[in-house]
Amino acid sequence: MIHSRFLAAVMLLVAALNAAQGKTFYVSATTGSARADGLSPTTAMKDLQKAIDTAQDDDIIYVAEGNYLGNMDRGYLECGKFGNAQNDRGKFISIYGGYSTDFSERDVIKHVTKIQPTSQKFTAPLLNINSKRPYGYTGPDGNVVIDGLVFDFGENNLYCAANVDDERTGTPNKGVLTGRFIEPDGSPAVPKVGYANGNEYALHMDVEGNVRVSNCIFVNCRDYGISALMGKGHMEISNNIFIACRYASCQVKGSVRDADIEKVSLEFHHNTVLFTWTRTKAFEDMGQGFRFMNGIRTIDVHNNIFGCNSNCGVERVYYESNKAMEAAKISNLYDNYFFANKRDLEIAAMGASSISVPAARIEEAEQIGPKYEGNVEMPEGNDAFLNAVDKSYLEGFMSLKIMSSQTYNPNSAANQFNRAFGLNQQGSEIVRPSMYCNKYPWEKAKDLFGAVKDYGAQLPK
Repeated sequence: MIHSRFLAAVMLLVAALNAAQGKTFYVSATTGSARADGLSPTTAMKDLQKAIDTAQDDDIIYVAEGNYLGNMDRGYLECGKFGNAQNDRGKFISIYGGYSTDFSERDVIKHVTKIQPTSQKFTAPLLNINSKRPYGYTGPDGNVVIDGLVFDFGENNLYCAANVDDERTGTPNKGVLTGRFIEPDGSPAVPKVGYANGNEYALHMDVEGNVRVSNCIFVNCRDYGISALMGKGHMEISNNIFIACRYASCQVKGSVRDADIEKVSLEFHHNTVLFTWTRTKAFEDMGQGFRFMNGIRTIDVHNNIFGCNSNCGVERVYYESNKAMEAAKISNLYDNYFFANKRDLEIAAMGASSISVPAARIEEAEQIGPKYEGNVEMPEGNDAFLNAVDKSYLEGFMSLKIMSSQTYNPNSAANQFNRAFGLNQQGSEIVRPSMYCNKYPWEKAKDLFGAVKDYGAQLPK
């Protein structure tokens, strides 16, 4: 006969384990209810933001197909206030999209869970995650998972309306959905489509512990796909598709004091990174697929596909604050495919702004290593991959050209005023790219999963 005290101890242990695993919440935009508790598939919540607000550390949220725009469709979701992780530490939760409405099946390609705003005005990223512990915390690491979501700004960005007969619109061919993206301070005198402009991230994180972002699509993101601050712990970014993002597709900085940098690591693998665009239509700066940043001791970048990035596939130009920390830094870049980037790798150089390094010569870049092998131009015979890329968009990028013209009118009111007061004369410059950050069809992005065996995003499991 089992002793009653032993049985009670077992029951307490089971209860403690269940508590550690947390609760599971279910959310469905189409079959859920605004007043439901979300604790079962039949009592699913309707609002993902409500589930995030209700969840506590270690809880899991399963999200069915649909478009999730936050409370009252404001356009964004948050776990902790953006830019305020010091005071609003958020919580450690896991979010899994891609479920059918009855939660009987999970398939992130078939059952699309997306954050796709339209006319909303933004005060925060599409999804902001804060997950921080109080200073001096010594307990177990927390877990954060973002898995199976589509982040798409394409219906919200402001574009020139497509018109191949008007070079001002930046429409490279009739197959591309829109003309060029319109920057926040731009207003060309052409018809426009879309609703808003400005600079907002798709996914922003200020986190620590064990963090994973997988099986997601970041498309038409106007200010980074992922921008993150990483505290002590490990972040894994794997099996995602980044396509037609602006500024950079992925940037993760360490956010710890120098003595703790050795406790921060990042792995970026099996991602497909295409068509990252520069900050402006003049192609002046930014436009990186992946950026090696400071404050992280070990970064592993492998088995990715970097293609058609307007500045570089990978950037490694930042140095730690002292030589000892820089010498201890591990910047591994190996077994990646590159194709049609302006630069495959960009590194810093003494006496020059930067050096362009083709894939075949990455082993010569001393900033990379100790792992540097296996970086190559994408081999011929990957027709399935090329067919998965939107043909019109690819053709537009491959034929990209930038036209510029300068004008000077000495009799303009401004120049007459400047002459009277001894100021410099002013002219104007017009820059017209044949294509710049045009909208990519988000449905087509799904076709890139599994397009190349062992490289880039694989079919989600």
